[in-house]
Amino acid sequence: MSSVEAGVDHQTLSGYLAGVERAIKQALPEPEWLVAELSSFTVTGKGAVFLDLLESADGREVAKAKGVMFANVARRVLEQWRASTGGIPEAGMRVLVKVRADFSVQYGFQLQVTQIDPSYTLGEMQAKLQQIISTLTAKGWYDMQRSLASPSGFWKVAVVSPHEAAGLADFKRDADILSEAGVCQFEYFSATFQGAGCSESIRGALLQVHERNQEERFDLVCVIRGGGAKADLAWLNDMQLAAWICRFPVPVFTGIGHQVDECVLDLVAHRKFDTPSKVIGYLKSSLQAEAAGLRARMEQVASRISRLAADQLPLLERQGSRFGGLSQRFVHGQKAAQERAWSDFARLATLRMSEDTKTLLRAPEAFSRLAGGLCAAQRAKIALVSSQVASRASLVVERGRVRLDTACLVYDKTNPLTLLSRGFALVRGVDGEIISSAQQARDALKLDLAFADGHVIAAVESH
Repeated sequence: MSSVEAGVDHQTLSGYLAGVERAIKQALPEPEWLVAELSSFTVTGKGAVFLDLLESADGREVAKAKGVMFANVARRVLEQWRASTGGIPEAGMRVLVKVRADFSVQYGFQLQVTQIDPSYTLGEMQAKLQQIISTLTAKGWYDMQRSLASPSGFWKVAVVSPHEAAGLADFKRDADILSEAGVCQFEYFSATFQGAGCSESIRGALLQVHERNQEERFDLVCVIRGGGAKADLAWLNDMQLAAWICRFPVPVFTGIGHQVDECVLDLVAHRKFDTPSKVIGYLKSSLQAEAAGLRARMEQVASRISRLAADQLPLLERQGSRFGGLSQRFVHGQKAAQERAWSDFARLATLRMSEDTKTLLRAPEAFSRLAGGLCAAQRAKIALVSSQVASRASLVVERGRVRLDTACLVYDKTNPLTLLSRGFALVRGVDGEIISSAQQARDALKLDLAFADGHVIAAVESH
């Protein structure tokens, strides 16, 4: 027996679906606004758009529908979206769409999309941003990056960016110059800055930076991307990613590529720049300013040392001249004393012999009587006097010679200019203090060495 009993009413599939089509049009005659998440968004070569809309709750998909925008509608909708966001809708975005229920006997049920409101999506992005900021502030993390000390001197820099991004090329143009000059060292880490896996990708790159930082500390981390659509910032407004940046132990500079709009990474970073070019420009100008300041300080130190040397040289010359004059006067005085001693000796000897001669002449008879004995006595006396006079003269002469030799020795050994000409140097600190021990020299770090023909500034190396 046939499955369709004789006399039972029935209809064709097309007829039944046509009834469904009429029922849907009667029940839902006008377009409606609804909120959903885009799970896919595809623009065909002819300009039409096919999209999938879904709703989820507690991580579970509760509704899903296919949608379509015909080419003439898609052109208008996408132009409005680009004017507001700079790009096109992407999977993962929450959107407010205006749809008309459409059922076709041949193609089945789908939603005809007639409008997508970009202000709703942007508002969702802003609301999410404010929620992240509030959460970070409540945890005390929001200002942690700005509390870190700014880097200075030689900089070892980690750079996180999309692979082969245009902004990265602009950054590397100046970074390579700094690297070749030996004032910076750059290490690059790739990450995805757009799409559902954006946060996980950037956090993975930051984890690599953190691990490398344990081996050899970085002075700075640059997170750069370059230009892009305004809606692309939504992928960077992620709570987990923002928390990573806040708590990162190294200062983070951002150059996301938007001059007006900011993402949460810009807000929590140590310093925010509009573009990658401005990030590397700041590094370059900061290093140039540090170098100029160091050069100025070095010139000030050199000038001070020169002034101190110029001030000390006349003093040394005056002291040397004074010492030379005193030495010469001392030598002349010793020579005059020696000459006076010889003159006194000659006078005394002549006087004594004159007196003896007169005595002999006044007593010729006595001389005759006592000639033998007196002559012997006088010869002994003369010999004794001569010996005494000679001994005294020799003693006077020897004492004068010793004093003269001592004076000359003192002069030779204490004359600064003479000492300097023999290879000695007068050692002073840069503040002019005389250095007399090795410990003082090590503490001074820099020394002013005065030689006979000028001054030399020397740095101290401790051993």
